[in-house]
Amino acid sequence: MNKKLLTLLPIVFLATSCDLNISFGKTSSVSVEESSVNEASSVEESSTEELSSSSSQEEESSSVEAYKLVWSDEFDGDSLDTSNWNYQYGDGSSYGITGWGNQEQQYYKEENVSVKDGELVITAKKESAGGYSYTSARITTANKVHTKYGKIEARIALPAIQGMWPAFWMLPESRYENQGWPHSGEIDIMEAKGRLPNVTSGALHYANDNNSHTYMTANNVFKLNNYTNIEEYHVYGITWSEEKIVWYCDEVEFLTVSKSQWHTAAYSQNDASPFNQNFHILLNMAVGGHFDNYILPPDDFTSAEMKIDYVRIYQENK
Repeated sequence: MNKKLLTLLPIVFLATSCDLNISFGKTSSVSVEESSVNEASSVEESSTEELSSSSSQEEESSSVEAYKLVWSDEFDGDSLDTSNWNYQYGDGSSYGITGWGNQEQQYYKEENVSVKDGELVITAKKESAGGYSYTSARITTANKVHTKYGKIEARIALPAIQGMWPAFWMLPESRYENQGWPHSGEIDIMEAKGRLPNVTSGALHYANDNNSHTYMTANNVFKLNNYTNIEEYHVYGITWSEEKIVWYCDEVEFLTVSKSQWHTAAYSQNDASPFNQNFHILLNMAVGGHFDNYILPPDDFTSAEMKIDYVRIYQENK
């Protein structure tokens, strides 16, 4: 595959003691897992000296001239780099949210993740595990890599198979105003319904005036007569600032949500709540669930692959 090798810049490690709030449901009722944050690498707080230490890095970031690459995983090894990623397991029961809050039908296993030929591959399979008929995988950078603001993107190829629900998304590192999901926010950079080969979507989840769940969403639609669909590699991402978040696919913007929309009466602080804090990245492929009306794979389904070429975080050049 054609992709540039990038030199990773140093990441500053911070010791903190705040609670970690992880919401495992995409549009479900509030659920959180609490744990202490240890040595979380803050991309946003990398020093100016560190971020400018490689002039060649800036040259390779020329496609995003307003931004400088500060972290990436190019998946060039032969296994998942666990200094960047954590595995999540099972059906969500151990996190207090069976079915991951969405009545999903897969059981997450570490064995469904592989790294080969410069790609991360998440594979959903028809096989029995934990009382479920399907297995898949879910990984997250929680406690290891996070960022506030910037440009976050990944180059991904998706399966066009009914019942698949792949996602590239973000959750906060800690509670906002000591509350869980959706009050603390969620950024869905890319989601897809496998039965729709020319559509992906993005969404922003937060609390409305009554402190219950609301969200803004829009579809990205590929023109099939241009011979492109979700099975081909596309770059999905957001640009995120204090004032707004913009979603794009292959640099074409399709959704913008501004601070004035997400700063509802539910939030007591007079700032960019709740999207003014560190968020980490998640990659997963669910099977079934509410996102596409609980549709399951066809009877002859055996497996499907979500392929990720890279995940990158940029910060503004100032």
